[in-house]
Amino acid sequence: MSIKPTSLTRPGRIGTMDLKNRLVIPAMCTNYTFQGHFTDQAVHYYGLRAKGGAGLLILEGAAIDYPGARNILNSAVSDDKYIPTLKRLADEVHRHGTKIAFQIMHAGRQTNVAISGSQPVSCSGAASTQLLYDQPRALTLYECKNIIKRFGEAALRVKRADFDAVEVHCAHGYLVSAFLSPVLNTRTDEYGGLEGGIRFACEIVREIKLQCGQDYPVLCRINGDDYSPSGGVTAIDSRMISVALEKAGADCINISAGLRESDHHLHDQTMASPRGSWVYMAEGIKKTVNIPVMVAKRIDEDMVEKIIVGGQADFVCIGRPYIADPDYGNKLLEGRAEEILPCIWCAQGCFDMLWMLSPTTCLVNPAAGRMDEVPIDNLKKTSGKKKVLVAGGGPAGCEAALVAAKRGHDVTLYEKDNRLGGAYRLAAVSPSKMEVERLFSYFERALPKAGVNIILETEATAELMKRERPDVAFIAVGTRPAVPKKVPGVQGSNVVSADDVMNGRVLTGNRIAIWTCSHHCSFSCKAAIAPVDGDVTNMHSTCSYACRAGYAAVDTAEYLASQGKLVNIVTERNAVVPGMGFTSRGYLLKRFFRANIRVCNSVKVKEINDRGILLEKAGITFLLDADTVIISVGETPQSDLAGTLKGQIPEVYTIGDCHKTGNAMTAIQSAYNEAIKI
Repeated sequence: MSIKPTSLTRPGRIGTMDLKNRLVIPAMCTNYTFQGHFTDQAVHYYGLRAKGGAGLLILEGAAIDYPGARNILNSAVSDDKYIPTLKRLADEVHRHGTKIAFQIMHAGRQTNVAISGSQPVSCSGAASTQLLYDQPRALTLYECKNIIKRFGEAALRVKRADFDAVEVHCAHGYLVSAFLSPVLNTRTDEYGGLEGGIRFACEIVREIKLQCGQDYPVLCRINGDDYSPSGGVTAIDSRMISVALEKAGADCINISAGLRESDHHLHDQTMASPRGSWVYMAEGIKKTVNIPVMVAKRIDEDMVEKIIVGGQADFVCIGRPYIADPDYGNKLLEGRAEEILPCIWCAQGCFDMLWMLSPTTCLVNPAAGRMDEVPIDNLKKTSGKKKVLVAGGGPAGCEAALVAAKRGHDVTLYEKDNRLGGAYRLAAVSPSKMEVERLFSYFERALPKAGVNIILETEATAELMKRERPDVAFIAVGTRPAVPKKVPGVQGSNVVSADDVMNGRVLTGNRIAIWTCSHHCSFSCKAAIAPVDGDVTNMHSTCSYACRAGYAAVDTAEYLASQGKLVNIVTERNAVVPGMGFTSRGYLLKRFFRANIRVCNSVKVKEINDRGILLEKAGITFLLDADTVIISVGETPQSDLAGTLKGQIPEVYTIGDCHKTGNAMTAIQSAYNEAIKI
């Protein structure tokens, strides 16, 4: 049993707004919108999380000027027509005793003509290095004044929709953030440079107070540090900005960090980044202002109380963990932290989906965002109890067993290894994937508590399963590595599999070649997004990105590079793991650069010999020296067991990779989709 946090449960206050505790759900994009309006999906999603115990929920950034939207799914508050749907959402959140704020923003340079209908605007003509965005033009002085007024008008709509507060988005390279950057803001008028940018931000705060009243709470989300390779807002600058915003009337400073161009490891949004890596900035700002400070960034249940007790921040933002477990706050505040379904900060279902303009989902919570989503502990009980056997204790097997047991079935899970996790647990060996261990530690606690009988070191053979005579069998035995046998030397003594390396079954030399993303792999490296029940306004992910072989290859590369080995990745496709999500892939390549992991793409593997791997590119054949060649070119589903059992057991379901090669997210999704039916 966890200890109940005491400081976290204390009421807090932001301006005139009283909050029941110090837990905040920060603004996070969901893409649950249609033509600027939040959908029924959004109302259900946010209502469920408001019920989860936080004192304040901040709604994702809405465009104050729809040509200033960041993408076609950006919510909007640029017109009175949006007020009714916003009020419905605010009412739903209030129904659960949670206060709600609305973040408002202008995309500035981080949009394009296709979205805005005109050339993007910014403080200056400084373009983003991201290929998604078009060259901006500098705003005129008149346009600057008009945008300040538009922020005030948008905030007034927020107030009229019965929101308790408004938050101004001054971070992440969007318009206000760009004005605050001494590098991006090259203007020479009153809004030029850092001082002029601060003036611009402060005038927005004053305009909001003018239109909404001095007692209406205004929060400002700022970058504690831009982490920009070319310079920008520093931790010292952010203190100066915070002091000025307080003087202008801001009631709270919310600390974030980074620009799209940031390559600093503390800006990494995946599990590779250190936990709580922005807290130091909040602590510095808290020492300089007299208004509350809140902070985010990979803060887990072990850290939240310490941050409040240590005086590093007044409020703690818990974002992605609330996607994973909508009941997160209740469990934490009641001293049941060990029951929390843990976010592993993989970014696959949230950040990666957003860049595909797809609805937010979650690797560990496949129901996230669905209209039928309920916390795992509140699943509808079955009217007819069944005997269920699960073959395989990887992600799919564990998910199927847990869902079936929570619904009231009699469940037994067989795993041939001495622990749960299957091949996916090997990813935790990589220094950038250690959080994977949290998921299976959760399953090891949750499954027995739900009544699942776990039998380890026992393979679920056809004979065993027939003898047990279950009503339902879930087959989750995974895949076999694909071996391109026609390639000369592939059976050589210096050739090993990625799984054998990560398992510690083999030792490698110092020069490594990892062959992956081959034409021998049948996986398409594409994401399939499908409507739910035919409703195109309620889209949900059914597949995602890259297969496990690609992930295993890059995990192995980072693991070996961390040991000081020279690692080369060889891919026959035009990029390594080409189907990986935009966010995950971007941070992966930055880590590759720092670790000196080299990628050799668009090559053909001709032969493997005792000197390395013979490659051909653009008609030129060359040898890549390697002491050890690691193969991770694809997977073949193990479907034999299911075929044998069909007709012998009433209901047989193949789930996870043995149904269709994919990755951990697709495996868990397929398991949930089948287990919820029985």
